[in-house]
Amino acid sequence: MSLPNYEGIITVLTTPFAKTGEVDFSTLGGHIDFLLSNGITTLLEGGSTGEYYAQSLSEREKILEFVAERAGKKANLIAGTNSMRQDDTLALNTLAAKLGYQAVMLAAPPYSLPSTTELIAHFRRIAEATDLGIILYNFPARTGVDLDPEFLAGIQDLKNINGIKESSGSFARMIEHVLNFPNLQRVVGADDQALDAFLWGARSWISGASNFLPAEHVAIYKVAVVKRDFNLAHKMMTALLPITYILEQGGKFNQYVKYGTELAGFPVGEVRAPLLGLTESEKANFKEKLEAFKAQNIAQYAD
Repeated sequence: MSLPNYEGIITVLTTPFAKTGEVDFSTLGGHIDFLLSNGITTLLEGGSTGEYYAQSLSEREKILEFVAERAGKKANLIAGTNSMRQDDTLALNTLAAKLGYQAVMLAAPPYSLPSTTELIAHFRRIAEATDLGIILYNFPARTGVDLDPEFLAGIQDLKNINGIKESSGSFARMIEHVLNFPNLQRVVGADDQALDAFLWGARSWISGASNFLPAEHVAIYKVAVVKRDFNLAHKMMTALLPITYILEQGGKFNQYVKYGTELAGFPVGEVRAPLLGLTESEKANFKEKLEAFKAQNIAQYAD
């Protein structure tokens, strides 16, 4: 199996839940159709935006199957297969390959705080058990450990580990990857650094906000990456910045993504415990900023 190139906007899907608590597959199907009709070419199922951590293994398997059936012939597919248990990740990777996913995204296993040596052994076992491409997801604020240069040097011979989503927030780390790890395709992992990442060669963006602003994200990608018009791209990102800031700095990323998706016409329900929903004042502030952004119509610049 040939390894994928990561291009364009990769929407990390939010998961709709019905009022009774179960996954709302009908809404998920309509939402997927909406994304594809607005230019999204890659879907990522099973990311933290999709609340994988609050789902049973059976639910995760069923959602992976549904997304593959609904979009597999229309989009590229990436599976988020992170788990507390390594064996669960291996099982999900096997299922993803069977269903036609091209790659998986993996962070360090949370809570256990493995050493660098242990992390290298962990990812070696996973990479050697699959032919799928693997995007590393470095988010030490969530996992407690850093996929640092020492770790990257220890796994760089594994050819199917071919991408990295760097979400540490460090611009210096981005440059370090450019200089020392050119074999890793860089994927935008911090929404407020998307333009910087595109300038330094990233060609894809794993985005939560594209659940409700797909056309606008595609437009930024086309202007920055395809046209390389960074003056115009800067104007577009400046318009998006108030939304990005709330998502990245507001402490309620998943809640805001779900509310934005509801405002886009797809009521996806509340987040699962232990998270709580937005307050009415938070909703009003977000809606005001979203409407102000939409009024600027940055999607027009894609043509």
